[in-house]
Amino acid sequence: MDAAGGGSLGLADYVFHLFAVVSRHREARLDAALKPLGLSLSRHRALSIIAGIGPCTMSELADFSAVDRTTLTRTVDQLVEGGLVERATPRQDRRQVVLTLTGTGRETCGRSLQAIFDVNRELASDLSDDDRRAAVRMLQALLGRLVPDPVLRQRLLLLGDRAADGASR
Repeated sequence: MDAAGGGSLGLADYVFHLFAVVSRHREARLDAALKPLGLSLSRHRALSIIAGIGPCTMSELADFSAVDRTTLTRTVDQLVEGGLVERATPRQDRRQVVLTLTGTGRETCGRSLQAIFDVNRELASDLSDDDRRAAVRMLQALLGRLVPDPVLRQRLLLLGDRAADGASR
């Protein structure tokens, strides 16, 4: 496959191939950066989603993380065991589980976000602002096609805006 997208894959297919390859390698780099904090990328993601949307239910966490509930329950169990997240059951609905960050969870989340921002800045350091904006526009358009629920899509986009604001500070 050449850089212009020639070869056996069409350009659209090659874009998604590159997304997958970049994602796998970036995730390995992020796992290494998070390890000193006692986190994996999956634990960081759950922690940062809870931080971003405030107290949330397991269902909300599953919607935002796009992780199956069995895996997510294991991840939350690890966060609870680590003293980073608390579970509560509201009196009005005993079937619900509400997740909140502990003080240690907020502190750890801040440190893990900084570690991720550092890796992201390093990876994007040679890209121009125009290239970064073009990538953002393309990814937002893809998200629009992948997430049909407009409320969820908007919340996901806003989480990205908040993360971008934090990274620029």
